[in-house]
Amino acid sequence: MYEADKDNFSRFLIEIRPRLNEIGAVLSVDVTAPDGAPEWSLCYDRYTIGKVADYVMFMAYDQYGSSSKKAGSTASYDWVEKNINKFIKQEGVEANKIILGIPLYTRLWKENGSEVTSIVVAMKNEDKYIKSETTWLESAQQKYVEYTDKNITYKMWIEDEDSIRQKLNLIKKYNLTGAAFWQKGFEKDDIWQIVKSQIME
Repeated sequence: MYEADKDNFSRFLIEIRPRLNEIGAVLSVDVTAPDGAPEWSLCYDRYTIGKVADYVMFMAYDQYGSSSKKAGSTASYDWVEKNINKFIKQEGVEANKIILGIPLYTRLWKENGSEVTSIVVAMKNEDKYIKSETTWLESAQQKYVEYTDKNITYKMWIEDEDSIRQKLNLIKKYNLTGAAFWQKGFEKDDIWQIVKSQIME
């Protein structure tokens, strides 16, 4: 969506709201992290969306996405927490309307000289790409692996039971309303038990 269409999108939500009320429908709007590119972030009036919608789903992933020229985490804990605070304090969205979107995937980064590329790796397939010892990154609250093969450096910030558990802790810490995930089928089987124990019990 273009930044120039920000107000039009808000107006669309304002006008559709009463019609959704008539049929008892819930209005949930997915948005990206505040700040950033015009067509990715600046195109949303999160304050207005937060006032009109029942829920605002923060897509807390692609911190470093497919277009990034630098390798990095898909959703480091410190980045997610920083942006939750932006939603509440900077954008004026009520905490109890925020649903935290959590990735069930990561990226395998390839650095070949100055060329940086990546592929999406589902959580359930990560183990096949972990070819050396992992390191725990305290600020990111996730494991990290790096290795070199045929003069190409591979890097991966791992999304697993530990990283998901830490991100789920943010829901209680900030009194958010719940969690969402991208995407079903990418996860390891035991992830749903962690979700159940962290936010459903």
